[in-house]
Amino acid sequence: MQLPRKAIGFKCIEIFYIDQNAIAFILRRFCQLFACRPINLIIYSASDRILELIFRNIWPMIGKNICGMALFADVFQHLRKLAPSILNDCPSLRFISFNFDEFIPEFPANDNAMASNGQAVVKWLFTALPDNVPKVFKCFCLGFISSNCIVSVWFPRSFVESVVPFNLTNELTREQLALKRINNSRRFLLIRCPIARDESKWAKWEEEVIDWEFIDQWNQIDIQITNQRQIGDRLLKAMLAEVNE
Repeated sequence: MQLPRKAIGFKCIEIFYIDQNAIAFILRRFCQLFACRPINLIIYSASDRILELIFRNIWPMIGKNICGMALFADVFQHLRKLAPSILNDCPSLRFISFNFDEFIPEFPANDNAMASNGQAVVKWLFTALPDNVPKVFKCFCLGFISSNCIVSVWFPRSFVESVVPFNLTNELTREQLALKRINNSRRFLLIRCPIARDESKWAKWEEEVIDWEFIDQWNQIDIQITNQRQIGDRLLKAMLAEVNE
């Protein structure tokens, strides 16, 4: 069965099993959509070897068009072993949502093999998109902000009432830094942008960040391969053979 010619996207593709037939099916049915639509990706916890299979067989189809990514600590760590600069290797990546609160940003910004995960995220934030649209980073309490981006921050309940919104300007760099509370909740927006900015564009981008929830996005791919029983025999044998070499 072929996709309708008028198909322009999809809600969610959930991948629970991978073998040659599954890969061929995805290539045959969806590759054209992957090539022209922004992709939102989430990979659930998996081992190094399983992530390597995903990286080899699925990533080449979608990497260039990933615009949003939900990350778990162990998955991010494993992916960076395969490709240290994996965030900046996704040229369309604009949204990142971290599903863990132990993330610690680190300087200097770097995404080589020796850099920490915190340095790699800072490097991604400091790398501008071709159209200069601000990147969006969603996480818990964060201790830094990079140039021209919007960070969605959640503060702990015990701390949130002591957080005071502000709007600061730097006349030397012609930039402003603002912290805005959203609807009296634990959620804030931390925004760094030029003092002279297009107010309508930035208002639109801020609304996008407020409304953006990974689970609500179209063109979403959920990869839930967490154990060897979800891998075809041929791929599994090849994986185990590499382990034993």
